[in-house]
Amino acid sequence: MYNNVVSLKYHKIALICFCLFFVNFLNINKCFSNILPSSNTLEINENYNFVNFELLFGKKSESNPSEILLGLKVNLLPKWKIYWRNPGDAGLPPEINFNNANNIKSAKLLYPNPKRFDFFGIETFGYEKKVIFPLEIILEQQEQVMSGVLELNAQVCSDICVPVTHKFNLNELNLDNESKIQLREIIKYKNQVPRLAEQNLKLISSNFEENKLKITFENNLNIKPYDIIIEDSKGHIYSKPYYSSKENLLNLSINLTNKNKYNFTGLKFTFLTDNYSYQASIRNLTTLKTNNVLNNIDNPLGFQILLIAFIGGLILNFMPCVLPVLSLKMIQLVSLSSKSRTVYNKKLFFNIFGILTTFFLLATITYFIKASGNLVGWGIQFQNLYFLIFMIILTSFFALNLLGIFHYFLPAKLLSILSYKGEGFFGDFLTGMFLTFLATPCTAPLVGTAIGFALSGSTIEIYSVLLIMGFGFSLPLILFGLFPRMISFIPKPGNWLIIFKKLMALLLLITSLWLINVLVELQSNTNKFSETNTSDKSIINWNISDNINLPNQLVKEGKTVFIDITADWCLTCKVNKLFVIDTKEVSELFKKNNVIILRLDWTKPNEKIKQFLVLKGRYGIPFNEIYSPLIPDGKIFPELLTVNLIKEYLDTAK
Repeated sequence: MYNNVVSLKYHKIALICFCLFFVNFLNINKCFSNILPSSNTLEINENYNFVNFELLFGKKSESNPSEILLGLKVNLLPKWKIYWRNPGDAGLPPEINFNNANNIKSAKLLYPNPKRFDFFGIETFGYEKKVIFPLEIILEQQEQVMSGVLELNAQVCSDICVPVTHKFNLNELNLDNESKIQLREIIKYKNQVPRLAEQNLKLISSNFEENKLKITFENNLNIKPYDIIIEDSKGHIYSKPYYSSKENLLNLSINLTNKNKYNFTGLKFTFLTDNYSYQASIRNLTTLKTNNVLNNIDNPLGFQILLIAFIGGLILNFMPCVLPVLSLKMIQLVSLSSKSRTVYNKKLFFNIFGILTTFFLLATITYFIKASGNLVGWGIQFQNLYFLIFMIILTSFFALNLLGIFHYFLPAKLLSILSYKGEGFFGDFLTGMFLTFLATPCTAPLVGTAIGFALSGSTIEIYSVLLIMGFGFSLPLILFGLFPRMISFIPKPGNWLIIFKKLMALLLLITSLWLINVLVELQSNTNKFSETNTSDKSIINWNISDNINLPNQLVKEGKTVFIDITADWCLTCKVNKLFVIDTKEVSELFKKNNVIILRLDWTKPNEKIKQFLVLKGRYGIPFNEIYSPLIPDGKIFPELLTVNLIKEYLDTAK
């Protein structure tokens, strides 16, 4: 009996020990679950050969220790990309999942400035080569550490798209060891995240016109975006807008195939710049006034632009581009001194009519180019083979006519129509057109401002600005018509006029040879600004197609940069180079101040150069601009350069 009692006691003791062991096992398992992730989360990450991921620790907030800044570093092989928060027409955005993490209240993934990709008309937004997504973590309990797993889900694309998942073990993250190098990397990309700017980028007006949405912002930040992304409330991204900035206004023009198909509520605008980028939102576009401040001719700005256009047209008379054919005006005025008042007025009228007709044609051509969705520039007709051939024939024709050669070969009736003698009204009309066409490569002082306004404006603005400029260009002839006695100051025709005609004919023949040289250069396959034709390391022949942001990158390295955009057909550019840029004094000035010269040749069509000029609010050349760490957005020079102007701008840059 004693043995039975003992046996029963032993069984009870064994049962009690087993129960205690089971309870302790549950408690231990619960404790370890806070430290170690589950078996699923401990899976080994798949090794992708085209992308790798790394979790960087940035810092804890000093004011609030529960806030932690991390960075998700993504390195991609060439031709592979990862997407932005809104991928565009295809793709999926990166997303962070913290369901298997402990002590995390929220995790916010930030997206730096994306790049716009175009693949056969499909536009997407993302990153290539390398990007760091800043990650803002808020802890539930600041005195406890975070643990477990953060999971990144994304889509990485090249010729094919691959969904990728990467799990970061937070237990391996050392939050007590702050790395200045890692923090600097994260902050660099965090500064590229667009920030809100509702008050500083205030919407002024919107207007629907000819399947275009035109929007004007008050640009108090004075930003110069290289791209603008426009999204609606459903995430649809509009086509890339054309935009320009004037004073404190930023004007956007967006092509719409059919405005009834678009949702104009909850529009979000992301302005990407090389410095800080910004976002602005519009709740409901349809409630805005549709009178653009620039379309109102009663607005003081409208009168100012028309005055600028008129004065700019007048200045065009004295620009180098027009010098080869000013001889025609002089010869006409001399010939008119012996004409009757009626013939005198008629010849002046047809000359002015030819000038205005050409400006009207230029406005019409500009309208159709813009209507087709393309960018337009001032003087780009000299990049056209057929226009150059036409101008070569025309200059040669005028030169030979001045030499009197046509008197030996052409019928008398044709001579009576084309000759400057008698009532050659067609010749007067043709001369007016000829003068205008040869003036178009120039952007004289004030012309650039007026042209920029017209080419970025509405149809009415295009025609009004260009026609007013035509009146300014015609002003000398208008004055001779209003005050005919002015002609008496010009000597009467004589032997001196014959010699003068031959000299002017020689000048026109030189113009023909210059145009032939432009034609040859246009048709050649060589680039005179190739990287092999300069030994001076301070002069870079900028390949803008590969890197449009090179000036800003050099500025971030502490460099001072001078941009020079020129073309063989731009005579004002040649004058600037001959008398200023290529002089010994300016060359030594650039070397002394360690200025890097970026050169671009626009003799041949180049869409990237055209886009760069439009971003700068300019539509023609010459174009010169200086950058430095003190003026990172650049400062544009006037069209005509002087040595003193170069010195003044360099002092500003330094």
